[in-house]
Amino acid sequence: MSNLNIKALPKVSLHDHLDGGLRPETIIELAAKIGHKLPADNAEDLRNWFLESCDSGSLVRYLDTFVHTTAVMQTKEGLIRVAKEFALDLASDGVIYGEIRWAPEQHLEQGLTLDQVVEYVEEGLTQARHEVAVKGGFLRTGQL
Repeated sequence: MSNLNIKALPKVSLHDHLDGGLRPETIIELAAKIGHKLPADNAEDLRNWFLESCDSGSLVRYLDTFVHTTAVMQTKEGLIRVAKEFALDLASDGVIYGEIRWAPEQHLEQGLTLDQVVEYVEEGLTQARHEVAVKGGFLRTGQL
């Protein structure tokens, strides 16, 4: 069994939270565009802050991480980019079916409508599926 390349095996990802899987580099770039203050200024420190907060045993610290991820998901650009990268990251881990959970109502702070936020996330997912297909891969995604 040690000869298996687990990453290459096809996988299903269920109940995977969109706002819980952002790339630190993306958070930093999007936060800078909207003037959102982050707990760290570089990707490595931000990644460590997220890991420490999530593993702290404190629900308050864990939930505090979502303040920053949802803050950068309030614009068309942010939603499309986050959704696309999320799906591409799933595909790079060998996921062929991703069930993506998120709460559209948490992404209305900058005046977007519910229909718009769902549309923008779907646009990002569609871009990712197309990019995966062009490279000969397969990815099916669904929003919950």
